[in-house]
Amino acid sequence: MTPFLEGLVAALLGVGLAHWGQRGLDRWIDGLDEDRIPWVSQQMVWVHDFRAHHRSLFPGLVALSALTTLWLGRADLQGWAFVGLQWGLLLLAFVDLETQLLPDGLTQPLLWGGLVFHALGGGVSLEQGVWGAVLGYLMLAGVYWGFRGLTRREGMGQGDIKLLAAIGAWMGVAQLPLILMGAASLGVVGGLFLGWRQGMRVAFPFGPFLILATECVLWVNWQGRGA
Repeated sequence: MTPFLEGLVAALLGVGLAHWGQRGLDRWIDGLDEDRIPWVSQQMVWVHDFRAHHRSLFPGLVALSALTTLWLGRADLQGWAFVGLQWGLLLLAFVDLETQLLPDGLTQPLLWGGLVFHALGGGVSLEQGVWGAVLGYLMLAGVYWGFRGLTRREGMGQGDIKLLAAIGAWMGVAQLPLILMGAASLGVVGGLFLGWRQGMRVAFPFGPFLILATECVLWVNWQGRGA
């Protein structure tokens, strides 16, 4: 099977999974009470309403990620594994945008999936994956506790810490500084834009910026390997 046909198969599979996942996401968000998400802003309500009125957005992104990864990258076991990684990251991005929550039920399987993948001989070495998970957790945990100690407030959620640990498990320790610097840069730009649009007292999730930076690094690396 050619890379294009494999990508097309993955895209069609992704559309079906995305529609199923989207229905589950809607039920989960509808079941959240205000005690769990008292900080919901109009911005997040807008994101949820936008997705609700454009039901093809999430499945379309899922299909596009699968098609481009296998067609323009490399259609092998590693390619399929990174397709799954991107699907998980896309789902987490939408969850975080709409709720400012990153559930352990999504981040923990993603972390273990990365370690199992490396243990089977894919990607970086298992040692690099383990250290990526450990240092990914510690890097943001230090920021979290340092900020909380100085201000008595939480600058980010603990879900962001676990997300970077999962990303580190997949990408390896060597990619973490680039991903974190990219996410911080994107976060500054996004924060300035939101501050200009809605006033400086606006909260926004950091997870989507981590995910976008990871996608950029993954795509650059994957293009190099597929060349």
